[in-house]
Parts: sequence; structure tokens; C-alpha cells
Amino acid sequence: MDYHKASKYLDDCLIFGIKPSLIRIEKVLSLLGNPHRQCDFIHIVGTNGKTSTTKMVANILASHGVRCGYYISPHINTYTERMWINGKEITPERFSKLFSDLYPYVEKVNRMDLEGPMTQFEILTAMMFLLSMQEKLNLVVLEAGMGGRWDATNVAYSKVVGFTGVSLEHTQILGKTIREIALEKAEVIKRGALVSTLCRNKKVLGILETKTKETGSKLFIYGKDFKILRKKNLDIRGWKLDIRGINSVYRGLELPLLGTYQPFNFSLALSLAELYLELCGRKVSEEPLKESILCMKIQGRFEIIKEKPLVILDSSHNPEGIRTLVKNVRQYFPQERKIIIFGVLRDKDYRRMISTILEISDVLILTSNSNERSLNVNSLENEARKLIELARKKERKVPSIVYKIDNVINSLNFALKISGSNDIICITGSIANLENVAQTVRCSQASS
Repeated sequence: MDYHKASKYLDDCLIFGIKPSLIRIEKVLSLLGNPHRQCDFIHIVGTNGKTSTTKMVANILASHGVRCGYYISPHINTYTERMWINGKEITPERFSKLFSDLYPYVEKVNRMDLEGPMTQFEILTAMMFLLSMQEKLNLVVLEAGMGGRWDATNVAYSKVVGFTGVSLEHTQILGKTIREIALEKAEVIKRGALVSTLCRNKKVLGILETKTKETGSKLFIYGKDFKILRKKNLDIRGWKLDIRGINSVYRGLELPLLGTYQPFNFSLALSLAELYLELCGRKVSEEPLKESILCMKIQGRFEIIKEKPLVILDSSHNPEGIRTLVKNVRQYFPQERKIIIFGVLRDKDYRRMISTILEISDVLILTSNSNERSLNVNSLENEARKLIELARKKERKVPSIVYKIDNVINSLNFALKISGSNDIICITGSIANLENVAQTVRCSQASS
């Protein structure tokens, strides 16, 4: 099956939605010979920061000679973005071969009617486990898709677990309180695991402490067991960091990523690399560590893809993420005019997201994306108008003008037409907003 057909099959599987159960993934892996039991795993869970942390850990360990891969979700442009081996995303040809190898087993499981067909995420997760066996990887860094307990990645017996943080999201499935969501996510902690966390919420830390005691695991906490000693903002070039890790102190680390949150994600990633290498009887070495971050790039995380005007892609898709984005835009670009392109999925807490994004919007362009769950732009406009009126009554900042445009690409093209060279254009609200945007910008630059 070629890449186009494999992608179409996976796209069509979205109709099966999310099914909290491990029965189908366990069955297909059993038929494959249990590939998830043939290498080590580091599991990354939490609400925000998972993808960045996953990529960072994998880069650090690959630079130390560990034959490793990572698995992330969702993708921005192509399915191949989700799977990476020793420094490279897999090719469409390798993806197609992998899917073709798995497909007969997916069909076999679907005929068993185990509470319905396999979901898209279950199939992709099974592909990564199969890839790890075929490529004889020592380690895979797994990003959990949603929650923990019933996430397809949770069939892995992870020796090391990274816990970024918890905020309210997917409440219809994971629970309506921080405590309930944390309990779900903590279920990835297996017996004897080494667990490192950025969490500072006392309720969440209490849950992690209880779970690690129950499983005979060890918990390492930011601020106590590892922390950033010094961070210097290098403006749009990133950060210069001194970090006290779990085992050593690392100085003069230059992280080429924007965002006030990335130094923290990196400190977590470094602690996880330390813990895994310690299991292997090794330590993090400064030279390969510094090499691993020199060219580090993470798509869609406060990512600058163009200058004059500056175009920023940001995948923030929940209230906590949007609050962080607003903080970063204010810090990096306090005086510039800001044109915000905003689209959101209808199952998100979009009213709180809109209220927050208004705080930095000089011009607001409302739009929708290609995801079937995208909030209709007319509905988005109705909500935004209500919240703008409410903000006016409270004498808060509101956009000078609001536009409604049918899709993200048209919104971006319009924003580029009305912007000055010193303006900021930021696309945010959903990772689905970012599809093909970088390519569109490159094409427009080439033709100008």
C-alpha cells in the first residue's frame, strides 16, 4: 500500500473516535509477537509540553550513542512526523512499508469486534512498536496521546517516566478536576520506574508520591532534585542555561528555542536522560549534550517561520497554553502591533481561550481549520463578539478590528497584505491550524 492510500485509511479511521480501552492494542501486539516488550521506553505524560520534552530527550540520548526513536502526536503536516529514528523522521516509503506490514493484523483484530474497530491512534501506536522491533531500537521515547491509564502507549512497560504538568483538558473523558486527571495520567507509572516531574501543584505531587510509593518507584521533583540555576534570555536566539541535574551540573547550555517554558521542558528532558543513562551504567557527557541541542527545532511551538513581518506558529490549544502564549508574546514583543489568527476545535474550552487571546490582539482574524472538529467560523465570531463586548464593559483591551475568514491559509495571506514589516502575525488555537502554513510562507517568499 502506498503512502497516499495508507494516509487515506488512517484519515478515515478518525470516525472511530476515542475509545478508552487497551483491549485492541494489546491484541494486535500479541499477534505481532509483542514488539513492545523488546526495547526500553521512556514515557512522557502531561497536559502541555509533551512533544517538546519527547524530542529533547530523544535528541540527547541519540547524541550519546543510544539507538533510539520517538513517537509523538498529533502531526502538523504528515504522518511521518510522528516517528523518528536516530535523528530523522521516517520516510513516506518506510511509513508505507510499516503500515502494509501491520495492516493484515489490524483487519484481523477488527473482525474480532473487540468493542469496535481499532482507532487511528491505536494503529499508529502499534506501527511505532513494530518499527522499534524491526529497527532493533534500544529505546523509544513515547509521548502519551491523552491521559495515561487507557492511552494506547500505556501497554509499554516504561523504565523512566516524565510528567510535565496537569491542567483541565479532555474533561469529558479524563475527569472534571485536576485530581481526577492526575490520577488517570499517573497510571503510566509501572513498578520500579524512575519518575521525574515539573509539577508544582500540591494535589498532583501528592498523587505522584502515592503512586510511586505503591509501585516501588522513585520520584524526582523540579526545584528539589533538579532545577535551572541560571537562564539568560538571548531574545529570538533562545536561551543560555545553567542547570543542576539529578547527577551533575551543566553550564553554558545554549538552547535555540523561544518560549519561557522551553528551559523548563529542557531541564525535565535532561533529568530523564540522566535517569535512563544511569540505568545503563553511564552519565550524561557535556560535549554530546551541547551538540544535541545546537540544531534543535520543534515545529509549532512559538516557532518563527518568517521575519518582516514576523510570523509565529503556535500550537497552543487549551486555556493554559494560550495563557503561556500571551505571556511570551508580551515578553518578546511588547511594542509591536500584533495580528492574531485564531481557530479552535469545538470540544475545547474556547471561551476562556478567546478571552485570554483578546489581551494581545490588536487585529483579530477568526478562522477555521480542516479538522472535522473545527468550530464553525460563524459560531466562533458570535462567541468572540460577546466576549469583546464584555471586555469593553470592563475597560479591558480589545482588538481595534475583527475579521472573519474561511480558512487559515486565506487568513495568513490576508494578514501578510495588511501587515507592516515590524508587525507580528501569530497563528494559534489549535495544532490543526498549522497544516501547510510553513510551506505557504516559503512559496510566497520564493515568488516575491
